Amino acid sequence: MQTRIHLSAMVLLFMSLFLLTGCENYAEKTHESWVTPPSGPVYDDSTIFARITQAMQSDPVLQGVNIEIKVQDGNVALKGAVSNEDQVTRINMHAWIVDGVKKVDNQVTIR
Repeated sequence: MQTRIHLSAMVLLFMSLFLLTGCENYAEKTHESWVTPPSGPVYDDSTIFARITQAMQSDPVLQGVNIEIKVQDGNVALKGAVSNEDQVTRINMHAWIVDGVKKVDNQVTIR
């Protein structure tokens, strides 16, 4: 009986050692496509504001339109009045197309 206990203990010990030695550091074997990519470029609010303003000022359809642009943490708020739906759409497009914009709150109305 005692021999069986010793034998069982030895088998359990060898199995434990076998399992523990089989553990490896798999981080070294991780494929590069599985690694989280580095974060992209960070755009500050003043850069976003300048790019939206420049895009709107260079659009001939929006000449003479006065739109208030506010940017906070990548969130853009647009306020003002325009003469037609096409201008509202173009203002919205110019805001969304700028890198770094997370959200656009377009409160531009048609007069």
